[in-house]
Order: sequence, then structure tokens, then C-alpha cells
Amino acid sequence: MGIYSLAIEPEIIPNSSKEGETAKVLYPKWIQISLLLILFTILVFSLKAIFTVLLMAIGLIYIWRQASKLIAED
Repeated sequence: MGIYSLAIEPEIIPNSSKEGETAKVLYPKWIQISLLLILFTILVFSLKAIFTVLLMAIGLIYIWRQASKLIAED
């Protein structure tokens, strides 16, 4: 038992016919939904990591500039 099926049932088409050669492979809905959920999860975690690093960088730049101003005033 495979995870895909043909769009045309092979028992109905005679062996001499060329119709089944162009049949599309159909995947079950649960595979598509699982892939979408996995991709969505990866996207969310990636964006979370990017925003965290970006906000930390902005904070460090701000602290560095404030510290540089204090050192320059002395």
C-alpha cells in the first residue's frame, strides 16, 4: 500500500490503451496538511529568532552609543 494513488483506476483501462500513461499521482490530504504545518512552524520559529537577534542588536548598539557618549564627555 503506497502513500499515493493514480487518478485513473488501472483495472478499468485495457492494457493496450495509452490513457493511463498520463495519469497524475495524487497525494493524500494529510500529507499536504502536514507539510504546510511543518513549513508554518519553521517559518514562525525563524521569524522569532530573527526578531530576537535584531532587537538584541538594536539594544547593544544603543548601549554602545550611550557608553561612547559618556566616555567622550570625560
